[in-house]
Parts: sequence; structure tokens; C-alpha cells
Amino acid sequence: MKRVPTILVVDDEEPSRTMITRILRDEGHRVIPIRRGAEAQWFVQRHGTSIDLVVADFAAPETDDYHLGIPIAALLPHTPVLFVSARAREESIHQGLLRPETPFLRKPFPPGVLARRVRAILERVSVPPAA
Repeated sequence: MKRVPTILVVDDEEPSRTMITRILRDEGHRVIPIRRGAEAQWFVQRHGTSIDLVVADFAAPETDDYHLGIPIAALLPHTPVLFVSARAREESIHQGLLRPETPFLRKPFPPGVLARRVRAILERVSVPPAA
């Protein structure tokens, strides 16, 4: 039996978080929506081994564009993070806030684009089947 991937969605904007959560749940994923980076860090510290992907707003108000990914990456070194933002990818790369290979989607995006990107990321890390 195939294990359902668990995705942590971190976005301070309620409409965006709700839309992302709905799209991913419709795709059959287990989704944990969280509003703030500090809450995400707390959650990851307690439940990190069960998270397969983090989808995070790139510009949370309580952190700068870059810092949410640092503690998450330290706590989940093998878990990919897909950043989503209204800010341009090239601008973020130029400012040294984002590596060119980092998964990124610019808001707004159609539901199908998010679903395909998440599917591709999860296929690359190949979520193992349940024991």
C-alpha cells in the first residue's frame, strides 16, 4: 500500500494558504496548513520525520525572505522545500536569497501547475511505501 505524502503548507495569507491546501488535498495529499514560520518550526521539531514536502511562502512577515528555510532545512535535511511568492524568482536569485536550483513558483499560479510541480518533486524524492 502506497503511503500518502504529508505536505506542510506555510503561508501567512489565509486565501493563499487555503487555496494551496485545497489543491493539494484534492490531489490526495495529507496537508498541514500553518500560518507562520515559527509555528512551522515548532511543528517540524515535533513531527518532522513524517513530512515529505514543505510548501512555503517566500516572504513571511515575521521573517525575511530567506530565514524560514534555514531552520526547516536543518531539521529536515532531506525534505524538499517548494517556495511560492509573488516576488520574481530572478530578483530573489540576484539578491542571493534563492539558489537557482531551489524549487519555486511565482504567485498567482493555476492549480494544475502547483499539482504538477509537487508531483514532480515528490517523484524525485520517492516517498517510500508504508511499513
